[in-house]
Amino acid sequence: MLLDTQWDVASLAANIDQYLNSIPDGAWPVWILGSHDKPRIASKIGIEQARVAAMLLFTLPRTPIFYAGDEIGMPNVEIPPERVRDPFERLVPGHGLNRDPERTPMGWDAGENAGFTSEEPWVPIGDQIEDRNVASQLEDDRSILWLYRRLIALRQHEPALIAGRFEPQRSQGDVLLFERRLKCSRLVVAFNVSDREQEVKIRGEYRGPISTHLDHAMETAESILRLRRIRVLF
Repeated sequence: MLLDTQWDVASLAANIDQYLNSIPDGAWPVWILGSHDKPRIASKIGIEQARVAAMLLFTLPRTPIFYAGDEIGMPNVEIPPERVRDPFERLVPGHGLNRDPERTPMGWDAGENAGFTSEEPWVPIGDQIEDRNVASQLEDDRSILWLYRRLIALRQHEPALIAGRFEPQRSQGDVLLFERRLKCSRLVVAFNVSDREQEVKIRGEYRGPISTHLDHAMETAESILRLRRIRVLF
């Protein structure tokens, strides 16, 4: 459902609401952020907003699905005509049907062929492998890979994310808001999808946060969330 949603507050809020209201009571929502048939999320909305997309994916109710490589911010790769493998593109070139750009090999390290193979890969690796690889990002505890790891751990240990209700809140400017609630546990989630700092009013007190760049100290505040560009707070 997230695959084809435009990256703005109105579209995200409307599509999430439409999806949740269209499935039967008791059904299990599944949220898909990436696919081998769709452009990479990092190329679609940029690597900075790809961090926000990860936050959204892991805080929505039930099952999140992402495409291998999204967790290191892999982009689409330009494919020269002579290296095209997609049968659609080979049959009818030039109509935007080529899926090879999002099917490039996983970047495991910055070495030859990105550590994926000892032979020539079926499509080019791309020129951003220096920092878009697993080995490099494991050494950087603020990388997008570590953000995914922290979000997975949060989902496993935060009851409101495991089984809490989803309660959408009125969006404020370019900030998408919702809450996850389970009994007395209240989790406020705010997403700044703009390229500028935002200020959001909330009810009561929040404590956190986990931010998109994993660089925000624990704090407690009341009533106001100040969100830098692409920052997400709990």
